[in-house]
Amino acid sequence: MRIFALFGLMVVSLHAKEPNRTWTSADGRTIEARFIDEKMDKVRIRRTDGRVFNIPLDNLSEEDREYVESLAVDLTFDYTPKPNYNVKSALDLEMIWVEPGTFTMGQNGLLNNGASPEHEVTLTQGFYLGKYEVTQREYKKVMGKNPSRNRISPILTLKGDKLPVVDVDWNDAVAFCETLTKMELQKNNYGRDDYSENKITTGSWEFTLPTEAQWEYACRAGTTTKYSWGDSITKNDANYDYRNIGRTIGRPTIVGSYSPNPWGFFDMHGNVWEWTADASYRKYTSEAQTDPFYEASAYRAGRILRGGGWSWSPVYLLSAYRYGATTNSNDSSFGFRVAFQQVEKASEGSLGGAK
Repeated sequence: MRIFALFGLMVVSLHAKEPNRTWTSADGRTIEARFIDEKMDKVRIRRTDGRVFNIPLDNLSEEDREYVESLAVDLTFDYTPKPNYNVKSALDLEMIWVEPGTFTMGQNGLLNNGASPEHEVTLTQGFYLGKYEVTQREYKKVMGKNPSRNRISPILTLKGDKLPVVDVDWNDAVAFCETLTKMELQKNNYGRDDYSENKITTGSWEFTLPTEAQWEYACRAGTTTKYSWGDSITKNDANYDYRNIGRTIGRPTIVGSYSPNPWGFFDMHGNVWEWTADASYRKYTSEAQTDPFYEASAYRAGRILRGGGWSWSPVYLLSAYRYGATTNSNDSSFGFRVAFQQVEKASEGSLGGAK
């Protein structure tokens, strides 16, 4: 399912994966391809060999224009986005609902970290994701301690209630999610009207790290550019190491200090790297994927981080950039944000990620 915002209204396309069909141009040329989406009066289609084309609507035959129009179903009056969810056990940690949908994952030409080729990914389940990176105040409330250390200088501190928690490894992040789930179950804090009755009794909803695909989907927020705001970056867009242009903040900043992306998420680019559930690295191909999740094994014990950090250069902040580290790695630029979603109940020794 795809979602488009039109003048503040919500328009939803229920055709998340259309079949291949023959498209005809206004001058009679044909191409076998599948509809992806339509934006700004341009139709994006994927040919059977995987190549993607952007075609102006006016260049299509009348029949094809009518076909595209039939895919947009206006649900303004019977679709209500879920409200943000505040997690009581973590000092009202705020989460945003993300609808299921289809997007293009990866970036062609970004080869050094396995982010190429681009490929279509469909997420069939909606999920909540933290509006902000987990703060030190929230982490201490749940875990009873703050692992963030002042390693730079007394002036440029890494500690502060509203700063993102840092110096956490993947195991720390998973432990936070598991502990938060237990706390909320005990207090029955998320057995409310906006969830189905059996979520508490079955334990089918849990706090987890987002999968790598979920993270990039929320980061892009419907965009196809290098960053969620466009193809270039300035010091006003995010917290990162921009010493090459003369100045650097040189530390994490208070979460939410920069503008949010189109879906309302803050600091998806920069400030701190964010752990995900996936092992490193799933090898990308041009083939479409549905709910991809890369399981760990003895041969791939590392995990993926996304988003870049305050001490890293702009390339690491790209929506598609992937970085792998061992599960016991921690750093003054490593943090995370939490997802809340329906998960399959795994056997003992679960990785703590969404299935």
